[in-house]
Amino acid sequence: MRSSHTQCYTSVVDIVRLSDIPGYDNNRLIAQPFIEGSQSNVRVIKLSPGQALPPHRHGSSDLMLFAVEGEGVLQTENDPIAFAAGSLAFYRGDEELRVSNEGRVGLTLLAFLAPPFPPRSGS
Repeated sequence: MRSSHTQCYTSVVDIVRLSDIPGYDNNRLIAQPFIEGSQSNVRVIKLSPGQALPPHRHGSSDLMLFAVEGEGVLQTENDPIAFAAGSLAFYRGDEELRVSNEGRVGLTLLAFLAPPFPPRSGS
């Protein structure tokens, strides 16, 4: 008679909530880590009306920027593009990100980066 062996695997799932992030701040923008993975990371950005991220690039990291709430403007080499809740934009690391909140309410963005940005030591 053959015995059978069943192996159980437990997985750990990290759950993060936007409600755990500080609210909008009229004196400064919020840009902070949200969740870290081994091959990617997510940052949360909150811009009050009139605020903008300083223009920057992400080196070798691809960026997928998702608008959770509010309305913003992405500045491109050609023209500004409206960027509202539910929109997703893709940037290669060498493309400059310029986003501003020209609306009347706060703009919350999730920035998905792969590989992680900023680069980790030893990467």
